[in-house]
Amino acid sequence: MTTLTMPLPKRTPVSMLLSVALHGTVIAGILYASFHQVTEVPKASQPISVSLVAPEIQPQPAPAVVEPPAPQPEPVPEPQPEPVPEPQPAPEPPKAEPVPIPKPEPKPKPKPKPKPEHKREQPKREVKPRQESKPQANPFKQDLPATQNKPTTAPKSTPSASQTVSSGPKALSVSKPGYPQRARALRIEGRVRVKFDVNSEGRVENIQILSAEPRNMFERAVRESMKQWRYQSGRPGQVTMNVVFKMNGGASIE
Repeated sequence: MTTLTMPLPKRTPVSMLLSVALHGTVIAGILYASFHQVTEVPKASQPISVSLVAPEIQPQPAPAVVEPPAPQPEPVPEPQPEPVPEPQPAPEPPKAEPVPIPKPEPKPKPKPKPKPEHKREQPKREVKPRQESKPQANPFKQDLPATQNKPTTAPKSTPSASQTVSSGPKALSVSKPGYPQRARALRIEGRVRVKFDVNSEGRVENIQILSAEPRNMFERAVRESMKQWRYQSGRPGQVTMNVVFKMNGGASIE
């Protein structure tokens, strides 16, 4: 087996001397610098003395005299509002006792005026003179001529039933008035008497309230209802009637 070997260059003594001289100068310089370099040694620190000084005792200030606060003026008491009286509940209206309604009296029928009758003239009777006789005390004979001379009158004829029928207004539409709500709530009964005229067209006019029990309770309802009443035309006249209000049966016309 073969090995490769390379020849080493040969050093000359000049180069060797130069390198030794160079290294020697470097080492000498280092040594010179190390000996001649001045190193400053730090000085030892001196001890510090500390002395404690007691503080001066200051005199305590005298306590200030506290003046008592000035008395505050007493507050003026506010006037208390007067207590408002509680509203008392309205008393319930007393229950009205039913007013006994008197029965209406029957209206008297108008008496027809009797027609004037012509008196029939009766022929006078001729009285023959009697022969005079002896005078006798008989008073009846003296009254006899007087009764015979009086004319007899015919009996008066009584009016027939057909003549007694009233020829006044005849109702065609008469509606009953409604019961007022106020009277119904208070359970009040009443009665109204009215008088009115019926014109030739059968309408009601000139309404007059003759009486009302109780007052200012049923009059308005009666007036409103009478405005709608109708009568037979051509038979004008004056009518008076009663309107009765009852809780059980409502309004009725009498």
